[in-house]
Amino acid sequence: MAIRAWWDGDPAESYWMEITDRDDLGGELWAPKTDATGAEGWSYALVSYVQPGDRVFHWHKNEAGEPALVGWSEAAGPLRSDVRPWLARGSAGRSRGVPTTGPVWVMPLDAFHRLPTPISRTELNGIRYAPVLAALHQTQEEIGRGRPAYAPFQHYGGRELRAQQGYLTKFPAALVAVLFPETQTSSVDSGAEPRRGKGQAHVNDAERRSAIERHAVEVAKAHYRRIGATEIVELGKPYDLRLIVDGQERHIEVKGSTVPNIETVQLTQGEVVHARQWSATDLVVVDGIECGPGTDGALATSGGTLRIFNSWSPAEQSLQPTHLRYKLP
Repeated sequence: MAIRAWWDGDPAESYWMEITDRDDLGGELWAPKTDATGAEGWSYALVSYVQPGDRVFHWHKNEAGEPALVGWSEAAGPLRSDVRPWLARGSAGRSRGVPTTGPVWVMPLDAFHRLPTPISRTELNGIRYAPVLAALHQTQEEIGRGRPAYAPFQHYGGRELRAQQGYLTKFPAALVAVLFPETQTSSVDSGAEPRRGKGQAHVNDAERRSAIERHAVEVAKAHYRRIGATEIVELGKPYDLRLIVDGQERHIEVKGSTVPNIETVQLTQGEVVHARQWSATDLVVVDGIECGPGTDGALATSGGTLRIFNSWSPAEQSLQPTHLRYKLP
């Protein structure tokens, strides 16, 4: 996926913004996996990174009489694939008038809340203009110059803020603090009906990533115990598990994801080198893991589909660089 090459690290995020003119707000996010030419668009691909429990703000193009932030929902999950007809965005796509049928990402939503007073584009360019612009700049600086922030608003013509041209964007926490200052002491839904569905906690990326990885390792260990493995030892680097099966020492590399049917995983150089040097290495992928707040407020994980690639050695043609190391002159 092209977006993976742009993103250094785990793209998990707690807040997103849907840019739409649809009538069924809060039902689901869905977007084609590729455009009509077969290329992946970043604002479509972002749908596959939304996690259950994340907040999705809805920017509607005309519901409030002008483009405005009109409400928010909670991602319910699980993410799934579907096949649907869709019409390309933009005047060129609409002029053809012929829908394209193909695979799409679908993320079910829940707990839709309509804002009592929409935050319109006029207001963004009025009393909120300077703080919103500052929040966007702050986010870009934190990410690093030269890397995309997937921001919800762009500084159009250097004179006004407009919604990004796309379907889904990230929504920086710094911007939440500007537009919803009450969230610093309470939740966005303050004054509205209680939230329902999967809980409220928005844990940091590292905590979520650790919980998913831990779950995947436990699923892998359970599998190898079932087939008679002994002497199971957790290492972490340069591979996750060392064990004995049928008298042979095997090394196990484990990857976990909340996205079902993933097509790629991230590897370190050390993982690649070791798998090529030790022929009895298995790659274990556990995807479709459910991850959300448990009854005690801590993260809870469950489920997942197990796939095992026995005697795995990463082929050079299957590796795609996510970033390059540059030696400064």
